[in-house]
Amino acid sequence: VATSNDVSINMPELGDDGVYHIADEEQHKALLQAFPEKLVVMKVFAPWCRACKGLEPKFNAIVRDPKYGKLPIIWADLTIQHNKEYIKKIGVLALPTIQFYAHAKRVDTFPCGPSKVPILKRKLAQFVNENVDAKTLQVRETAIASPDTLSESVSDDESSETVGIAAPAASPTSSIDKDKILQQQKTKLRTIPFFMGMLESEFEEVLSKANVLVFDSGNIIMREGNMGRTFYFIVSGEVEICQKTSFEDPLTTPPTYLGTVINRFEKGEYFGERALITGEPRAASIRASSKTICLAFDRDDFPPSCVLSGRAATFEAQEEMAAMNERYGVFLNEISAMNDQQYMQALSASQTRGSVNKPFEIDGVDNDRDVPFEIETTTKEDLSPVSTTIGADPETIVPLLLRFKLIRLVTRCFDYIVANRLRFGDAGGQKRRMLLVNLLSIGQQAEIRDAYSLIDADGDGEITLYELRRLMESIGEARSDEELVDFIQSSSSSSMASEDDGKQVITYRDFFGIMAEVEFYHLFLETFRVLDRHDSGFVRAKDLDRVLCGIRDLVTDDRKSIIDVEDTDMMVDYEQFSRMLIGTALT
Repeated sequence: VATSNDVSINMPELGDDGVYHIADEEQHKALLQAFPEKLVVMKVFAPWCRACKGLEPKFNAIVRDPKYGKLPIIWADLTIQHNKEYIKKIGVLALPTIQFYAHAKRVDTFPCGPSKVPILKRKLAQFVNENVDAKTLQVRETAIASPDTLSESVSDDESSETVGIAAPAASPTSSIDKDKILQQQKTKLRTIPFFMGMLESEFEEVLSKANVLVFDSGNIIMREGNMGRTFYFIVSGEVEICQKTSFEDPLTTPPTYLGTVINRFEKGEYFGERALITGEPRAASIRASSKTICLAFDRDDFPPSCVLSGRAATFEAQEEMAAMNERYGVFLNEISAMNDQQYMQALSASQTRGSVNKPFEIDGVDNDRDVPFEIETTTKEDLSPVSTTIGADPETIVPLLLRFKLIRLVTRCFDYIVANRLRFGDAGGQKRRMLLVNLLSIGQQAEIRDAYSLIDADGDGEITLYELRRLMESIGEARSDEELVDFIQSSSSSSMASEDDGKQVITYRDFFGIMAEVEFYHLFLETFRVLDRHDSGFVRAKDLDRVLCGIRDLVTDDRKSIIDVEDTDMMVDYEQFSRMLIGTALT
């Protein structure tokens, strides 16, 4: 915990313009601790950013505006220079960005180019009206709900989400008789499959630990992608299940958007079981569509024998699992198998070989079959030996270099997963990666197959911890056992993470999908990095759009902009943008 001396030493300089000019992370934290009961409005910018330069005079005009002079507002700015990693750490996706802080917590963050100044003024007015005490002119602490620091509610680590933008939090209420509700719903609860196998004493103990939660219409009960620990039973009311695609633009999609409504649950139904059973993140968001009363059961309150406790044997009933996935919009179709035939037919039909009536495949081009060839007749004199000066036969060196290239591909994949702490157990992620696999060229797919065969020394169709370690060490890229176990557990699906003997493995399907994601991520990243002359991690939206449209124009006549922003000089975090393009989670 920082002391008052630390705060005074690290305080940023207050400029003549009335703005604190923050130079680094320590100064940022010191400023927040020095003014806990005021609203800190911080502009994040880059000196070379045109949109940032366009915002500067408008931002300074707001600072000098007399109507803000008596309000508890502290103005600050933070440059990206020498703060590249910290800027990303505090959630900045574009430049310039405005962030609001109160009581040392971030309460809002949004891109703000010159044309978005009216939005900044509107947000300032809204915050002051809702959160500033008119008598003391201080920010009320109870009004602040930061997305970074929300505490757990009564029974669920996700219930705190209802404190956010959409609606107030649900909480136990004394006006509702819990014992009466339990008595009325006891028979119905006993018919739920997860409760039927409990002993009577276990069932009664679980009921005694239940909480009654009341959600108003519009309250968000859980969010897609969050880890869950609560099982809900609907006593009255109705909830709607919402699911987003993986390609929402974080710059333009409002934080309250949960996706398309794919299902509804009513009185007597239950939800939240999937995350408890599989250990995977929530597969969908759930919002109360009317005033709803729920019984909430925490995962730790279930007996070890119950599958909802997360400690029971793996849930392996395929029919039940499929039905559960369908409730939350998760489909486990083999997309690759479904699309392969159609893809290959389209590939062949689009190529005319010699005649429009014979669009047949060409061996070695449209498929992986060996190409027959004839050896020209040569004389003995023509077969003179090739002189080499590097001490080795080229026929030996080339395969070694190709092998080294494959190992480097696997190492890059490993580093990507470890750096991003990715989880690949959810079915939605597998589905998304199989779509990326279908976009790989035949040559890229062959390269990934070769890489897998190179690691899978015993040819059993699975990669073990030992095989992965052996590969890394062969090129001097040794990894610790902890890193390797982390890699296996995060990249494998929950059903394939270990064999019966406990041996950690990666399946062929998992490996192929991960490699495809890494391939496209680095393709986008390396393309955009060329535009980043300052090595800041940000490039202009105009430049991103120009590059993407240039590629698109090679295959289509569509002339619409890909990046829909009014201030095209705004700077975009292209690493996060690359993740968005491949549909993976933003970090």
